Amino acid sequence: MNPKSKSTATKENALDAQEIDDFLAVRQDGRLGTNRGDGWWHVTPIWYLWEDGRFHHTLGAGRRHLRNLRADPHATLCVDEDPRLTEGLEAGARSVVCFGLAELSTDEDLIRSVTEKILVRYLGPEAGAYVEPIMAEGRTIVTLTPSDWLTWDYTKD
Repeated sequence: MNPKSKSTATKENALDAQEIDDFLAVRQDGRLGTNRGDGWWHVTPIWYLWEDGRFHHTLGAGRRHLRNLRADPHATLCVDEDPRLTEGLEAGARSVVCFGLAELSTDEDLIRSVTEKILVRYLGPEAGAYVEPIMAEGRTIVTLTPSDWLTWDYTKD
């Protein structure tokens, strides 16, 4: 075991494009970070859709992330898993951190499409019952196109 590869991101343990796609296809939370403008970052768990090389999020009209992104489109998204906490050091850990500029859209067709896909991804086929109540909140789609990545898989040597 190489202890260095278990404690930091290196060229040797970075994920390639296919590994990133495979990892992001797993249903799991991400953590979205946006600039509050007061020196602090707003970071919350968030559901996402990874499609065609971009992340999509559906956010209710009152979300702090939307206010932040209107002022500064820079965003960071982290998706990670760390089975070492329950299975020990040999279980490794994987992470994908994306940096990019977010685009906001209030296009109704896009909102409905992305919202439905995200709900089905996270809640399953019965999620259709939630679409209308969620749409009634007023939604905005946040599309984050990665401009840079930080990735690692600690099971790689």
